[in-house]
Amino acid sequence: MNQTIRQFGVLLAVLIIGIGILFLLFPQVMLVFLMFFEIIAIILSIYILFKRTDVTSIKVAWILTLYCLPIVGIFLYLFFGRSQLKSTAIQKKEQQYLHEYVQTLQTNYTSPTSMLKIKNERLTEKRVLGGNRFDILTDGEATFDAIFTAIEEAKEHIHLFYFIIKEDELAEKLKKSLIKKAGEGVQVRFAVDGLGSLKLSDAYLNALREANVEVCIFNPIRTFYHLFRANWRNHRKVIVIDGRIGFTGGLNIGNEYLGLTEKFSSWRDTHIRLQGPVVTQLQETFLYDWLYMKNKIGSASEFLSKQYFPNERAGNDEGQVIYGGPYDQERMIRDVFFNMIDSATAKISIASPYFVPDDEMLALLRRVARNGIEVEILIPGKGDRKLSYYGNDFYLETLISAGIKVYKYDNTAFLHCKVMIIDEKIATVGSTNFDIRSFDINHEVSVILYNGKGVKKLAEDYRRDVQKATEITDVDLAERSRWKKIKGRVCGLFAPLL
Repeated sequence: MNQTIRQFGVLLAVLIIGIGILFLLFPQVMLVFLMFFEIIAIILSIYILFKRTDVTSIKVAWILTLYCLPIVGIFLYLFFGRSQLKSTAIQKKEQQYLHEYVQTLQTNYTSPTSMLKIKNERLTEKRVLGGNRFDILTDGEATFDAIFTAIEEAKEHIHLFYFIIKEDELAEKLKKSLIKKAGEGVQVRFAVDGLGSLKLSDAYLNALREANVEVCIFNPIRTFYHLFRANWRNHRKVIVIDGRIGFTGGLNIGNEYLGLTEKFSSWRDTHIRLQGPVVTQLQETFLYDWLYMKNKIGSASEFLSKQYFPNERAGNDEGQVIYGGPYDQERMIRDVFFNMIDSATAKISIASPYFVPDDEMLALLRRVARNGIEVEILIPGKGDRKLSYYGNDFYLETLISAGIKVYKYDNTAFLHCKVMIIDEKIATVGSTNFDIRSFDINHEVSVILYNGKGVKKLAEDYRRDVQKATEITDVDLAERSRWKKIKGRVCGLFAPLL
């Protein structure tokens, strides 16, 4: 996988150096060359404007890139901006078998008692299930302690999918744990995203394979050609143990998620441990991707059994796991978020490291705030990526002018949790950022909590986080330097591409 990075870097360097040399040697020829690329950029812009179904902000970002940087823009668009690769007929058929089987699992299902539950069930075809236990894991230490304990206690199977696994001490501990359980006869299925875990070495993966761990890569980028699929990422973080315990949330695998990083004083994140019937939906999320990666006739048949879907009661919490991505005709997670926001009667609290809403979501937040609902948004005080960080600032004036309170977290730490709380009665936590990429481009997963201690814990954590944050006011906006305002506006235009 590292070879692909080198190939891309070499090609980009050769392209830039080559263009520079040609400009020096043949300036008149290069003017014609530039005109040719300008024409191609115009044609692509017209195609994006009239043929692409992306949200407006993504279209604007691509068109600006093509016009401002025609040569580089065309190069980037060809590799990162093309339409999503379609599932094969085999993948769709096997995934449908899986979905139909999960729909037959009726245990602990009760008719929804609120309009929000009814709407969310209709949107997603995922039932709101009772009989669960939700444990909120507030930081990396609590999260990984719980994960490694569950892995150690696994008896039948371990299913694991991550967007990013960084090859460090934590990843080494994970590898050893999985190899140990595979040696005990536990079925271990391990998958990562082809781009997010691009730096994960072949030696790491081969060590797992040699221990009889089944390894798959989601949209692998093995050659330069595969960069055409690089924009379509699977951002989920999912672990399912024996079909009875599940984990998802914001944390990938790496030392930095334990706060062991020189860039930040600490890493603030949230994960969730699931038990009960709702784990069947998280299991479906993992297997849906697994069947896509296997792409084989009959690959679903081995999973259509109680071994993988025991569906056992574990508590009194109601919940729902929803997953979505570019393969959906509709944007399910975004639409569920719409429903939740529109259901608020008193307060909406949102925490997200990347806050880049589309026009519809921005208008909805402004409307509910102007209707008298208290809306709070918590974003990082220090970013991990400059473009995304300054892109957050693009929306500050629009939000604050509608009465929305915006807080920036501790400017020495990084806020990475993805949480929304409605009236401190309903909440969502998962891998989904509050941005266009998560809503429209990435494959994501979120858990909706409709009651219980989990919602209260998320609300308590949020209040504690706000105490470590600083509110951004009209005065702060007015006192920003002209350069900072320019950076915010420019980055806001291009942030949807990231």
